[in-house]
Amino acid sequence: MRPLRRLVRGIRLASDSIAGQLTWWFTATSLVLLLAKTLFTYWTMAPVMSAQEGQYVLTTARQIGGRVVASLRSGEMPRIESLMPPAASGFVRVIVGDTVIAETPGLEAEMQLSTDGLTDQAVLIGGTSGRQYWVGGHQSLIAPPVVVQVAVEATEFRLMAPTGGRLWLASGIALILSGIAGYHIARRAIRPLQNLAEAVQATGGSTLDRRIDPASQPQELQPLCGSFNSMLDRLRQSFDMVSHVTDDIAHELRTPLAIIQSQIDVALTAERGQAEYREVLESVREEIVTLSDMVARLLFLSRVENQSVELRRERLDLTAELTAVQEFYEPLALEAGIELDVSSTPRTIHAIGDRVMLRRAITNLVANAIRHTPSGGRVTLGAGRVEDGAEIRVEDTGCGIAPQDIPRLFDRFFRRERAREGGVGLGLAIVKAIITRHGGRIEVESQPGIGTRVTLVLPDGGKA
Repeated sequence: MRPLRRLVRGIRLASDSIAGQLTWWFTATSLVLLLAKTLFTYWTMAPVMSAQEGQYVLTTARQIGGRVVASLRSGEMPRIESLMPPAASGFVRVIVGDTVIAETPGLEAEMQLSTDGLTDQAVLIGGTSGRQYWVGGHQSLIAPPVVVQVAVEATEFRLMAPTGGRLWLASGIALILSGIAGYHIARRAIRPLQNLAEAVQATGGSTLDRRIDPASQPQELQPLCGSFNSMLDRLRQSFDMVSHVTDDIAHELRTPLAIIQSQIDVALTAERGQAEYREVLESVREEIVTLSDMVARLLFLSRVENQSVELRRERLDLTAELTAVQEFYEPLALEAGIELDVSSTPRTIHAIGDRVMLRRAITNLVANAIRHTPSGGRVTLGAGRVEDGAEIRVEDTGCGIAPQDIPRLFDRFFRRERAREGGVGLGLAIVKAIITRHGGRIEVESQPGIGTRVTLVLPDGGKA
């Protein structure tokens, strides 16, 4: 029982695999083709062999008739066992005049043969045993007339009977061998797929630099290899981004935490007055506010990038939105000696988007522009239509951005002049996340020493 169970289990496992399924289909196809070939061969050869058997019956009848006539002329009575050829099987009846002089035993019991007239064609009749017989006859032209009737069992495979068993055995062996060959061919064909699966399984954080060469794979797997390599590129980029963000967060947290620790250590080295303690606490509070702002910005940025913040889309008047931002930042701009205004447009510019999130993106750009524009400079806000949507422009006459810094401008914690610049380097990253969430894009044009223009393009309808 155990070997049988193992065999059944092996068949089930094989049927669940691609190679097993291909083998079953290959074997079934071979069986169908073999049967179709056999039937076609039978339908092709059966009429030919039937005609040959009919001719065989008529020829045998003429040969037996010749022997009977020769025996009668010699004065001998022919014996029935000497009339039929040694290899022939069937029935023979010899009639001289109206008298039956010889007949194979059992003929009357098997069939009824009429003695009235003969035809030159063999006919197919059924016997009482259910067998089919080809029946033919011959009549000599002597007097008295000699009539010979011959009945031979009809089987189109009579000539192939000696080799029929061998053919079936060979067909069965060929079917088994074709199944085995099909299994090995299928295993060899899917080996590249197994190699690809092993490569995927071996992929980890330390092996993201490995790539699969599509040219070494079959043509059908090349698109899959390309997709897998693209996935590894994205994973590598994500891992690098996470690593960089972790390093940046650690760097940004280290400075305020070190300041807090040093101020507390200094305060604890000796007894101090209430004013000194208050000054230390205020300084510590400023650093904690900076840390809290950084954490809040990181949380908001993460929620926007993960699309966990639902957009409340509505129809917005961009000129009105820019005017509201201008009014909010105008006191800060005046204090810095910077002119902040909104450029006039010939018509109202509308867009679909989240009012709160878009206004936050605009305010981050305006705050950044004011920070990098010297006194006496100018920051201009504007809106307009483009071919694929609406745009929001923030231009300044500040220090500009070096060409090598523009690609990293919207990265987290990126700051061009860390020692002099305020902020934590998350404002522009938030701008990018908000515009990407709206399905838009950001364009930056800048010339060092002349100024910068940042354009936010929102698609029509505000859809991604």
